[in-house]
Parts: sequence; structure tokens; C-alpha cells
Amino acid sequence: MAQNQALTSLLLVLLTVLGWTNDLTAQSDELGCTDVWACNFSPTATVDDGSCDYQSCIGCTNQYACNFDSGALYNDGSCEFLSCIGCMSIDACNFDPTALVPNEAECDFETCVGCTDFTACSFDPEATLSDPTQCIYSLPDYDCDGNLTGCGGCQPVFATDLPLVEVDCVEGLPLNPIGEVLAVSGCDNEPLEVRTFVVDVTSDYTLNVGTTANGIGPDGAIRVFGLTALGLATSDYFVESYPLLVSRYPNGILVVNGQVENVLNPNLKWTVHLVLEHPLMGDEWLSQDASHGFVTAYGCSIDTATMVTYRLNAEHSYLIGTDGLDGSYLELSHMPFSESKRFQLGAGGNSVNCNYGLGGWFAWTGKVLNQNVSGMTGDLVIDLEEDVLTSVPCGQEATVHFHHALNPACGLFTEVPQLYVRADNTAPEWNNEACTTNVALCFNEALNEVVLPEPCAFQFLDECDEEVLTSFEEVVLSGDPASQPDAPFVIQRKYTGTDCSGNVSSFLQELTFEGSACPEAPLAPVPQTTPAKASENSQSRNKLMHSSYALTPLISSLWPNPTQIESAIQVNVPEGEQVTLRVFDLTGHQVDTYIVPSDPEFRRQEVKLYAGHLTSGCYLIQATTSQKRETMRWVVRN
Repeated sequence: MAQNQALTSLLLVLLTVLGWTNDLTAQSDELGCTDVWACNFSPTATVDDGSCDYQSCIGCTNQYACNFDSGALYNDGSCEFLSCIGCMSIDACNFDPTALVPNEAECDFETCVGCTDFTACSFDPEATLSDPTQCIYSLPDYDCDGNLTGCGGCQPVFATDLPLVEVDCVEGLPLNPIGEVLAVSGCDNEPLEVRTFVVDVTSDYTLNVGTTANGIGPDGAIRVFGLTALGLATSDYFVESYPLLVSRYPNGILVVNGQVENVLNPNLKWTVHLVLEHPLMGDEWLSQDASHGFVTAYGCSIDTATMVTYRLNAEHSYLIGTDGLDGSYLELSHMPFSESKRFQLGAGGNSVNCNYGLGGWFAWTGKVLNQNVSGMTGDLVIDLEEDVLTSVPCGQEATVHFHHALNPACGLFTEVPQLYVRADNTAPEWNNEACTTNVALCFNEALNEVVLPEPCAFQFLDECDEEVLTSFEEVVLSGDPASQPDAPFVIQRKYTGTDCSGNVSSFLQELTFEGSACPEAPLAPVPQTTPAKASENSQSRNKLMHSSYALTPLISSLWPNPTQIESAIQVNVPEGEQVTLRVFDLTGHQVDTYIVPSDPEFRRQEVKLYAGHLTSGCYLIQATTSQKRETMRWVVRN
């Protein structure tokens, strides 16, 4: 030790001479383990402080050994390769999650296999691997020992006859329940409560198919939170056995029907029967109360103007158990009770993703596997496919009254539909009194032809005040007016009206020409000069005018016909009268009116008929005074 100190002193003297004394002093102050073979060797230490450790870094350094030590620097010969060999198949009964080296020969796939459905008679509580073929179930209405459970034949039975009802018009289809409907328990005839809701099929309605909306966490189309905690289900989540059907009707009713099964035990099934009502668009819903809002998935941006909200109808919404849940039922009610949130339909509506979907919360109460239950939390969470609009043809309208009853003693449920359908068997009625059955024609020598009157205006009355489709047909019954216009002939005109139910009626009109010439107007009497005769002259003139009025047509000509923009119609206006021109389409609807004022000279006036605003087709122009009515056909081609 003395020698080491002497050497150190000599070294300090030499370094002082060289000017390095301060640096050496700073380095000599760093203590640590200076042995490079030690576990805690410090490469920066200049003075060994006696802390060197030679044990902590000794271990198994073989990375393929079961006891491989990633911190060991020196192998101590302890490596072993047997303790970490085991069954690494996750489906095996003896799966070893700590095994590092697989040994499939050790895997056991038999001793833990059994029936894992707790509702089965052969349920094995120790089984961890499910084999549905080992599950044995009791017969319906019997327990596992073959004893009658007491629910046999207790299905609700409707005692009221619910026949198909036919009505003539849509207005006769009832949108509210009618009369009292009775149902009883099938086993003891005890009366049961009957509830009824009505769907409107008088116009188009919408159908969608719904499937589980996948999101963060466990997924289910129906989720009933709390069943697992009560020991009544393997999971709280139920997915569709097949796509759910979502139906939306014009009277605001939305119905969800279908079946869901437990995600871990498919034998546990619910029949879904949800009825939603009172639809409100999202913006209207939000404006009603500051507490109103939507529930959406994180990151989803919704358009509240296109969202539709609904309220769950507690009288008609159920989950009815079947298979392993046979005899179970849950009655559902809207949540939250304040209705600050509603069932929501639209993009992002299912609350777990941003897809087009439907979702909402409900509370539940009822009986599950003979245990009375209730809970505050459950929900519907589904994606929807595209809307399918189902059209209802005119004449096939209906309303459907769904009557349902639940037997709470055994959880059995019956629903029967009653149809009210339209069956209109009454044909439209011809109502144009001005159109006579028989029309006598004469030969106009001035025009060298028989002038045919224009067809009558279509006027059909429909029992249900609906649009009547019309058609016109003209046939020659006798003679040949085309080649022999001055020879006798008979023309038949047929005016046909068809309502939307297919009922048809026709009005037949015959135009008869017997070969007679049209009578000429009488000559005017010789004017008289005396006052007494002047009065007689005035009377004679009136008679002449009256006779001329009777023989002169109101409509003189119409040109061009057909037209694209306008036509000029020449009208003979009698003294003291005005001529009203009405334009009708072939359905009998009036589309235009023109008034031609009276003329003291009974002279011809021209009126422009504008066609620019009319659609292409055939129109009827009707000219009327207090004593006359004439009709002419007008064709518009624009």
C-alpha cells in the first residue's frame, strides 16, 4: 500500500510540472467497479470502490431454453428444455398459456367437451368446449323429467271473428281500431288483454333489412344489459338469425320484426316485435327542447335535417322467447323516460358507427326462465340496407289491424292481422247532360258537306271522386260519309271512362244523316214607314235574328289546327249575348277560359287561343251562350 501511495505522489509531481494536475484530480474522484469481468463493471470509474459483483449476471443464456435469462451475461450451466413444453392449442381442454414449446401429442380434446347450454337437460357445468350434439332438450310444455309444465295449450286464442272487410273508397278504410276484440288463454279460457295497432297501406310504404351494426366493443342487433349478471344468458348480446325487417308506413308507424340469437349460445332466441310511432324530423325534434339530442358514434358527423326520430310504443313492443328461452318474455318501454333521446334513423343513427342505421334505448320487464326480471338498459343497434319503396296501386289500398295478446303466465304470444281492403265495383257515371244521345245532321249546301259537331266534353262522376281515365272512339255504323257525303249515314261515338279499380262505363251517341238539306233562313220582311208598322218591323227583325241565331253556328272556323303556339278561332256573337269559350283536356278538366262580348250586329269575331303553356295532346273547345252550346276538337303539338 505504501508503495502505491509513493507512486501516486511521484505521478502528481510529474503532472504538476506538465500542468495537468487539475485534470487528474477531477478524474481520480470517480469511484466504481473497475474490474471488466464484474457484472457491474463501470468503464468510467478511475478508482475501484470495492463494489464489484460477480453473481447477478450469471444464468441461462440459451435463448431456446425454458429458463432463458435475457439479463444473464455468463452461462452458469442451469439451462433446461423440458418444463416449458405443453399443449399450445387454444381449443384443447388442457391448453397451457405458459407453454413456449408446442407438444400437440399432449393436447386433450375430449375430457372437457359437453353441452354448455344451461337451458338443456344435459347441461354440463364443467364443460368448457361446446358440443351441441350432446345437448338434450325437453319437449314443448314439458320439463326434463317429462312432467307437464302447466303451459301446454295456453297460447292466446282470439274469440272474436276477424273477417276480411271490403269498402268502396279509400275514405272507408279505418285507421283506428274498431270495436272490442276478445282473446282467452287456450288452456283455461281466462280472458287476456288485447292490444291493437293499425298500419296504413293506402299509399306507398318503405321496407329495409337490418343487420347488427358493428362498432367498438361487443356487438349485437339487440342488447339486453343485465341478463348475464342474473345468470339468465351466456351473453347480453343477440345477433339476427336472419336480417330483421323494418317497415315504415304512411301513418307514421315503424315496425321491426325478426329473430335474434345469443352470440355465445345460439339456442337462446328472442322474437323481435318493436313498434315505433310519432316520427319527427331531427331539426324539429331538437327545436322542441334544449335537452333533446342525438347519440352518435365518436367521429360521426350527422345531418340532423335528414334524421328521423321515433318514440317506442310500450303497448306493442316485446321480446318473446323461443327455443332455449321458450316461455320467456320482455315488455319494452322507451328510454330515457324523459324522451330527451329518441330512436333515431339515418346516417349515423345506430350510435355505434356512421352507417345508415336505426338505434334507440329501452327499459325491460318480464319473466325469463321462470324468473321475474326488469332492467333499465337495452337497445336496438342495426345497420340498414337501402330503402325499398313498395308502391300501392290505386284500387288496391288497405289498412291492416294487428291484434295481439300475451299470456304472462307462460310467456306465450299470439298476433293476428285483420285486413280492411278496397274493393270498388262501381263504374264511373256519365254526367254531361248537354251531350244528347241522338244528333240529327243536315247537308250544308254552302259548304257542300255535312258538318259534324265536335265531340262532347268528357264528364264522368266517380263514386270515390278520383280521376277517371277517358277514351274516345268513333265508328261508321252505316253509309259511307267519306266517299258519299250527301248520302244517308249513321256514325256512333263512344265515350269511355275507367276508374283506377278497372271499372268501365261508356256513353254512346249516334249522329244520323238522312240526306236532308239544312233549312235556309227566312227572308227579312219589307220595312214599314209608319210608326205602327215600325214596331211590327222590329218584331220581324227580331224573329229573323232569332232564326238566324238558331241556324248559325257559334264557331265558324279554327285555324291552324293542329297548332304549336296559337290558333285563331272565329266566333259568331249574337246580339245581347256573350260567348264563353272553355278549353278542356280529354280528362274533362278545364284548362282555359275566354269571354267574347256581345255584338249588336251579330257579326263574326276572332279570338286568339294560346297553346304555349299546354302539353301536347287533344283538347275540346266548348262555345256556350244562354241558349246554345257547341264543341270543337283542338290539337296541340308543341
